Amino acid sequence: MKANTTNRKFTPAHIAQAKEINLTPLLNQRPSVRGITIDDATTVDRDDGIWLEEKSNGNLELQVSITDIAEIVEINSPIDQEALKRVVTLYHTHPPTPMLPVNISTNLGSLNQGETRLTITVFFELSPQGEIISSRIEETKFHSLKAFSYKEVEEILRNPSNNQEELLLIKIQQIAQKFAKNRRGKSGTLTAEGYIDEDGNLIKNNINTQQLIAELMILTNTTIANLLAQEKIPAIYRTQDVGIADLTQAVKEMGHCLVPAIYEVEAKSHIGLGIKAYCHFTSPLRRFVDLVNHRIIKAFINNKKQPYQLEELIAIATEINDFYIQLKQSLENYLKTKHRQQQTAKYANISDQEIEQLSSEKFSELIEYTVIHGDINTLIIHLENRLKDLKPKDFYYLWFVGKLNLFFDVDNIDAISILLVASQIKQINIDYYCSFNGAKKIHSCYCFIDGLTTKLPAQDSRKTQAKHQSALKAIQSYINDELVSKPRIFDKVKKSQILETELSANNKKDDNSNIKDFSQFLTKAIDENNINDEILTQIDSRIDKLQPKDLYYLWFKAKINRWFDVDSLNAVSVLVVRSQLDNVTMDYHIEYDQKNACYIASCYVDGLTSSERQADKKKMKAKQKSAMAYIESYLLDNLTPNPASVKLITQNLTENELVESENNGFDGMSWLNDFCQKLGIDYPEDEYYKIASFYRCDLTCQYGGNILKSQGFGNSKKNARQCASRVMIIQHNLTSIEFDF
Repeated sequence: MKANTTNRKFTPAHIAQAKEINLTPLLNQRPSVRGITIDDATTVDRDDGIWLEEKSNGNLELQVSITDIAEIVEINSPIDQEALKRVVTLYHTHPPTPMLPVNISTNLGSLNQGETRLTITVFFELSPQGEIISSRIEETKFHSLKAFSYKEVEEILRNPSNNQEELLLIKIQQIAQKFAKNRRGKSGTLTAEGYIDEDGNLIKNNINTQQLIAELMILTNTTIANLLAQEKIPAIYRTQDVGIADLTQAVKEMGHCLVPAIYEVEAKSHIGLGIKAYCHFTSPLRRFVDLVNHRIIKAFINNKKQPYQLEELIAIATEINDFYIQLKQSLENYLKTKHRQQQTAKYANISDQEIEQLSSEKFSELIEYTVIHGDINTLIIHLENRLKDLKPKDFYYLWFVGKLNLFFDVDNIDAISILLVASQIKQINIDYYCSFNGAKKIHSCYCFIDGLTTKLPAQDSRKTQAKHQSALKAIQSYINDELVSKPRIFDKVKKSQILETELSANNKKDDNSNIKDFSQFLTKAIDENNINDEILTQIDSRIDKLQPKDLYYLWFKAKINRWFDVDSLNAVSVLVVRSQLDNVTMDYHIEYDQKNACYIASCYVDGLTSSERQADKKKMKAKQKSAMAYIESYLLDNLTPNPASVKLITQNLTENELVESENNGFDGMSWLNDFCQKLGIDYPEDEYYKIASFYRCDLTCQYGGNILKSQGFGNSKKNARQCASRVMIIQHNLTSIEFDF
């Protein structure tokens, strides 16, 4: 089945069949129910109505009524066959493309205000506290008392009066919230950022009303699914199974995985919602699966033969799953085209005066549009005026797309983040090769872009600055087509080391290939919800080598709550990736605390941050800690717009961490690396062990036919390795070895 995102027209046969439907004789045979509907203000196809009554025994009766389309659309009729081809109503086309003809979708099947329609009602008897006592299903006729919009109900829930109608809504909301609390899943929940629906989509408007309706629909769908599963009736279920039979264990271990759900004919758990069986039943006007399940449940309650064979249901489920995969791609293409059209309409003929009035976000859009569709030179003067406000993604478009050979002498440009953005958008591989000359106290760095680098390294007394400059040099050489495959080797390196460097480079290429393969494997596993204990073990063993994009998928897609104590992980880069892929706004608030002589930082994403600010003597480390704190708080659903207190990490740090490493005495790590480089031998290999609140580093180095070993301890991996390096130098008297410098 090919997904179609364009508007389709019904044939005369479809329209004629819809016009022939007469509800009157069918309505006369059914008991009456009443209620209200809640939908978007623009909705014309209302599937569901709700009502709450008090019973004579003091209990409550919650009624959820769903339009009974199966009664008026015969199986395998022309309309039914066309509905299967369409699968779902498409609202983004112009005009929208309904699954069923208009006379059904917006008239005879829609629960419009003041009208009476055919429905299937699920009656729930509840205790006064909202606990479910029993349920039953009946074919009914529903009279709509009022059609509410989400916005109207949201205002009532926030500012209720003593009006009986409004008190009814308040009571239903309380019941819905109780249902939500009883479920254990992560989907269908309210968070600090908004309401997360059953598919993991974030809804930010009218969130209380969205939850109210969603919970009642989830309850109804679950009740239908449980009944069908208990009776062993073939049906189409909505599953999100992770292969763990115990639901409590599954939610605990894998409840973070908001992976796509699929349709299957076997009842399995829906891990996102935290329920054992689930199906779609409440939207038969706009989803074909719901119509199929309506026919199945109607046959059951009327003691009739089931309308579908198992093989037919398998075929329908397979077709619909394939349709949604293709529809997702079609929607992405549609949105890209729409975005381009919107950009053209806004920026094709924009004036200089209008450009000056653009916000930072809109100016970024203008840069993207201009480098792709226009002449970037027309923006030079505006770029010069806004340089301090440009983001890494802006420089990506200017340098990698527009090939603009300007602004490389501007201070405070984050070239490393720019390359990170380029690696995500262009799928290029970025790598760095750095060395330290102990005699000259100089760091030398090469930045590789897809295996190519600059002729000469960038050099500086500070490693971070050398790395930054190497990134800038590589970008400029990329623009000028001057990157090379074999750079000049670092000064005064022996022939044996040149051979070692070439071998190391080949090994690094193999390592990069393996890293890239694992990244692709990891992304696929997350997309297919195949993250299991074996894969987690592999991730643990590779965690230091994972790319920022890998960590983005693990934390923000798979939502795995671990690895926050791994010092080498670059949380800032992970959030840069997220800002590009999720289109979120990232900001850091960093200030210097004179009293404690440290930097205090908070990382904000779309206005939310961790509850506690982070502190460190080093500004960059405070920034990294704040980024990691944000990620951990995000996964714990503990974000806030206002951090409550300052977390003075200085109280828990040793003196070694509070003093700049340059002023902290003998740098054993750098000395040992320089020692190995001059002799042309392998750098020391390290292994780390977490012991209580500190780390142990086991260091090994092959020299002179012997294996040198040492151990060091520290409250970070870096400190543990520094300690182990010093121990190795002292134990084996390495400083006594003379070199021809």
